[in-house]
Amino acid sequence: MLTFLILGISFGLSASVNPGPSLTLAISRALRDGARSGMLVTLAPLCTDAPIIAVATLLIGGLPPSVFGWLGIVGGSYIIWLGIRGIRDAWGRQIDLAALSTSRGANDDGSLRSLFQAMIINFLNPNPYLFWGTAGAPNLVKAWQQYGVAGASLFIFGFYLMLVGIRAGFALVIGRNRNVLSPQLYQRILLISGVLLAFLGCLLVRDGIVMLWGNK
Repeated sequence: MLTFLILGISFGLSASVNPGPSLTLAISRALRDGARSGMLVTLAPLCTDAPIIAVATLLIGGLPPSVFGWLGIVGGSYIIWLGIRGIRDAWGRQIDLAALSTSRGANDDGSLRSLFQAMIINFLNPNPYLFWGTAGAPNLVKAWQQYGVAGASLFIFGFYLMLVGIRAGFALVIGRNRNVLSPQLYQRILLISGVLLAFLGCLLVRDGIVMLWGNK
């Protein structure tokens, strides 16, 4: 059961630092309006992902076992692509965190407007649909089949603990001191997460091939 917690943590860790609209908005709000506003933005996945997870899990749960092999290959390939993209971004692009905002306002009231905006962005962002439709839901169903509610809960808990927790930490640190996280440090974090993501994708592809081979 601990395996699914570690798997969820690994996926969440990699997803939390990969560049995207949600992370960009969190950093931008933290720089402009303060830490609380940026931290509110990071809560958007907790408000929007439930229906995505439910639909993906129901669809995946009704499929024959052999389909999980193909889903593992497709999902693993997508995760590998995300990892390679993260490595490429970290290796070949200078990331200017301060350039995300030209000025920082004095208001740090943590307005809910930032959260609503982030929820809309998350709904329109294809990444949650791609992740839960390929790699996330099959592993969630597998955790449920092997360990019931406890296994599935640990997978989801590990994923969102990292996804929300690390982004909220970024927003807190950057919102209070924009110079504390250097572009070089962020690039190193991004590079490590990309390597981890590519490794996890390779494991998923391997498991998918093994599953297909075993069903022949």
